Amino acid sequence: MGLSDRAKHDGLVTHGAAGISCHALTCAVSFGSFAIIMMFRTLKKFLEPRFPSVVFFPDQLLVVIFSAIFTWKFGWAEQGLHILGDIKGAGNQTFGFRWPFQWSQLDHIRTAMSTSFIISLLGFFESSIAAKGLRSTVQDGIEGMTYSPNRELVALGTANILGGCFMALPSFGGYGRSKLSAATGGKTPMSSIFLCLITVICIVYLLPYFYYLPMGVLSAVISVVSWSLIEECPDDIRFFIRIRGWSELILMLLIFVSTVFYSLYLGIALGMGLSILQVIRHATKPRIQILGKVSGTDNRFENAELHPERVEFIEGCLIVKIPEPLTFANTGDLKNRLRRLEFYGTNAAHPALPRLRSPEHNRNMIFDIHGVTSIDGSGVQVLSEIVQEYIDQDVRVFFCRIPRPESEVFRLMVKSGIVDICGGMTHFVESVDEALKLTETPHIHME
Repeated sequence: MGLSDRAKHDGLVTHGAAGISCHALTCAVSFGSFAIIMMFRTLKKFLEPRFPSVVFFPDQLLVVIFSAIFTWKFGWAEQGLHILGDIKGAGNQTFGFRWPFQWSQLDHIRTAMSTSFIISLLGFFESSIAAKGLRSTVQDGIEGMTYSPNRELVALGTANILGGCFMALPSFGGYGRSKLSAATGGKTPMSSIFLCLITVICIVYLLPYFYYLPMGVLSAVISVVSWSLIEECPDDIRFFIRIRGWSELILMLLIFVSTVFYSLYLGIALGMGLSILQVIRHATKPRIQILGKVSGTDNRFENAELHPERVEFIEGCLIVKIPEPLTFANTGDLKNRLRRLEFYGTNAAHPALPRLRSPEHNRNMIFDIHGVTSIDGSGVQVLSEIVQEYIDQDVRVFFCRIPRPESEVFRLMVKSGIVDICGGMTHFVESVDEALKLTETPHIHME
């Protein structure tokens, strides 16, 4: 509402502190309009199964029209009701072109940056929710609809850059309007085109007739749209309670409380910050596994920590599976994890415990890198250091289930010298079983 600066100047201002000073007529019009629209929405949901055409009933349009008529007829504007009034553009043209990126406008970037960032985030979130909600079910959505966050960002950015050249407000995909469009039979983007044309006609020809439209009615319409954004929240909460998703519920509660009782900025900052921390925590945790041969088989290997009773270890060999891409995020602790596997045979052991595995059990290191679908420079550097340390300790290193020779992963391994450090291409094989056979050959040349 633009009252943050005034609130800081006046000191501590709580929600509802000015409730006793509210304007009675404005409250009556605002809450009455909201109640009427919500009543019609509930009535339409009740009647729609028997009378499908009831969705075409223009309840919000009627509320807007009758509120403007009543304001004009009974003189509510003279009684203190805030109305829309005259809307005039900055220039003589209705849609005059104005290039926004001018040197004279650079002074406003710092003051507008935070607000622009918040608007962009909220708009993208609403568009994402609308797209995902519409494709969730055929009954409520558009059949065959696909959603791409990348294309969504490009489309929203292009539309708002072009709109900014004509002094347009930021626009995004609205959940309420999109859901209403789907419910009334909208199947293609042409429904949005027609809505755009109707909006242009209203701006050019019908805007003077909205002179007496109460601002409280506009707030009620926006509140209905906001209500539609959270009306599915109870189902989501019940779902997370059912699956014991306490971390998600706590995150939702923190964002809600901070937004309502402090500020929108803090709510968004908490949501983004905690989500990024969760992603970083997930990405920086190596998931390497120690493999053992399944008892009674020749070439089946499983995670020895999950089913220790079903597997047997190969004497003199440590088989390590890397099931994920290697990046700067998850290679930082890779050496420590490998050390735990060498010393204890498990990642769960505390590093302060005495060594449980003899060095004789680690004379041959076999890396299963089938899951390493990508690797960056930091990952290659750490991996080459690990291989070099093993070679310096007179430990033979083999790589199995390797990527294709023309892949980027293998190219980086060759350029970093890992292939030469291991002893050439003879140490790179297709399966774990082949690597085990090579460990039985004592005369392999080591460089």
